[in-house]
Amino acid sequence: MKSHSRLPLPLPPGLLKTPGRCMTPGRYTPPGPSISLTESVRPCRRRQTLCVVLWLTLILGCGGTSSTQRTMTIICPWSPGGGTDRVARFWADALQRETGQAVVVVNRTGGSGAIGHFAGAHARPDGSTLTIITFELCTMHRMKVSRLTFEDYDCLLQMNADPAALFVRQDAPWQNLAEFMREIRQRPGEIRMSGTATGGAWDLARAGLQRAADLPLDSVIWVPHQGSAPSLVELMGGHLDAVCCSLPEAAAQVAGGSLRVLAVMSEERLADFPNIPTVREQGIDWVAVAWRGLALPRGTPPEILNSLKETCLKIAGGADFRKFMAKNGFAIRVREPAEFREFLRQQDEQWNEVVRFSGYHNGLTGNNDPGPLALPLLLSLGLVVGGGIEWLNRRRSRNTGAGGALAIHRQTDCDPGEVRDVAPDRETSASAAAVAGTGNDVLLVVAIMVAYVSLIPRLGFAAATLIFATLLARRFGARWSRAAFGAAVIVLFVWVLFVVIFRVQLPAGVMGRSV
Repeated sequence: MKSHSRLPLPLPPGLLKTPGRCMTPGRYTPPGPSISLTESVRPCRRRQTLCVVLWLTLILGCGGTSSTQRTMTIICPWSPGGGTDRVARFWADALQRETGQAVVVVNRTGGSGAIGHFAGAHARPDGSTLTIITFELCTMHRMKVSRLTFEDYDCLLQMNADPAALFVRQDAPWQNLAEFMREIRQRPGEIRMSGTATGGAWDLARAGLQRAADLPLDSVIWVPHQGSAPSLVELMGGHLDAVCCSLPEAAAQVAGGSLRVLAVMSEERLADFPNIPTVREQGIDWVAVAWRGLALPRGTPPEILNSLKETCLKIAGGADFRKFMAKNGFAIRVREPAEFREFLRQQDEQWNEVVRFSGYHNGLTGNNDPGPLALPLLLSLGLVVGGGIEWLNRRRSRNTGAGGALAIHRQTDCDPGEVRDVAPDRETSASAAAVAGTGNDVLLVVAIMVAYVSLIPRLGFAAATLIFATLLARRFGARWSRAAFGAAVIVLFVWVLFVVIFRVQLPAGVMGRSV
């Protein structure tokens, strides 16, 4: 009497017997590895995930509204309370009165102006976002602070240009620019100047003056300060020999008799200061101005650009604008889009030479910024590599489990002496299924990556990364709750580390939608 280790399995109802390893009567041997319920619904989950990605792309691509239905934003790259911020808020109030549309000012500071300029350049080109662009736009890409240039914008209007000027104490021995330059030649490396931080507008203005006068850069010691106000205090206290800044910034000290102006770096004498000679009048061919203007993201429709241009020209020609500029000591210089763009092109060339003369072309701190998209792309690569490793591990585990199950099946499902090799057609089918599954996974990951990179400018780094990381984690087996939680942790960690600590640029407003 034969004894078996286990009882024969009856044939499941409605299922035909097919050739397997052995065909003992009364037993059913499946033709290949069994398919679990989870594996049977996996293709459906893949389709659902892909549909979610495509749905988000479609909604975001078609969900825009016209500029007249949204609040208009003016991005200011500098801190609240400063001169550029005051100019931005004047224009916000004026545009709101003229258009009847809500206009707000958003201060995007950091990166020596690069954060705000970047946010404005990469906003939606629909007329809802304007940027107060400043002098630094023509210098920061030369100093490797950012890769932005005036080419990233559609110029709207220049409204201000303040030339640099050279100030000394009233009791200083130099009565004009020629005497001051002679003193520098006689005492190289002893004269101390300031006006702003290293690489700032006034630092570059005095460097350009030295270059035009054929003076070495190190013939003057530049003492960096956070703005002209502390520099003027140091000058009046006797700790500096001269300060380079704009005339309005030191107008009160000049009027009070504490300071004297040696020269102004403008093309002509200023109407408000007719007694102050220009640098050119004193034999040195040099002009340096710090300017402000309004710009739109590149690619703004011409009809929107023209409409805003007419509105801005009307404001710039009004009495309120002249009164505001006079009260704040800002010189008015209006240039329309074509002229403004040509002016920026000339400025870009001019300051390129000065930056190289100053030695700032290699970066102020050796920084070689790879661009604001570098971090998201690096993060996406890391997530894909990590997810791929996890997927391979899970696949190896499934294959190992399937192999063990087959071995057990061979040992227990057949009578002694009846064990046979696995059918070749079954191995071929399993290999083909594995290859097809791998191809589908690769295509899905590539589709998610493309969608992620495409959505960054629209959603912003945080939202796009949150969606991307969640879907990727979900695809590799994590539950929805765990996938979302892990993605949120990644986004928060990256934001704190790079934005708060390192002040690295991230696309489209860092933590939200484009502003």
